[in-house]
Amino acid sequence: MVERSLPWPPGTPNWVDLAADDTAAAARFYADLFGWDCQHQGSRDYWVCKLDGENVGGIGPKQPGTEHLPSRWTTYLATDHLDRTLDAVKAQQGQELVEPREVALHGRMAIAADPNGAIFGLWQAAENLGTDRNTHPGTLVWSEALSEDYETSRAFYISVFGYRAEEIGGDTRYAALYAADRPVAGTGQLHPDFPAGTPPHWLPYFATGSTDGTVSQVTGAGGELVSNPLETDFGRMAVLADPEGARFAVIQLG
Repeated sequence: MVERSLPWPPGTPNWVDLAADDTAAAARFYADLFGWDCQHQGSRDYWVCKLDGENVGGIGPKQPGTEHLPSRWTTYLATDHLDRTLDAVKAQQGQELVEPREVALHGRMAIAADPNGAIFGLWQAAENLGTDRNTHPGTLVWSEALSEDYETSRAFYISVFGYRAEEIGGDTRYAALYAADRPVAGTGQLHPDFPAGTPPHWLPYFATGSTDGTVSQVTGAGGELVSNPLETDFGRMAVLADPEGARFAVIQLG
């Protein structure tokens, strides 16, 4: 469990989970890929995935009302008042997809979408503060909202979460989003290498010991390479999709 004693600052990614059609198959895929220990919990067919005894993410069925949507990874952003944050989401032309609900004594959650349609979660922590930050292979190290409409996305997340945005130069427009004076997430334009028609989405990045090795393992297990590996200032990364088509990125940190 997380050793942190205080909730993450609002807007910080503090959990990530996969909404899948076949949760058991997905748990096997990611356990083989990242060395996760995925444990089935509760009556909702939800799997909590651990690495070295610490929670790193979850795998569960699609939430009621979202069954028609493709399988996807959902990044959850911390909030200290879920209902107020949802009000801000709707005031900025976002949408509530799954209404707030209590998760035992762990906290309160909801699912929303930004004005471009990129889906994200909200987590108001109680006993469960979420995942810790580290760079070990198999752990979440970054998450970003990608779309064709960068300006709308940037304005939305700044307004809802009070981020400070710092523009980063490159082939496409991109900004790092700061909470409590540290970069916690990003938003940018979809990269030209992405397939035509790629919808707006939040893309989680997991650390890996070998980007090329992970690409080979994913494609050999029925997944696919979405965007070719490339060198960045932070390390070699690639965008992949699992056998159900859920997109995620891996990065071999430099």
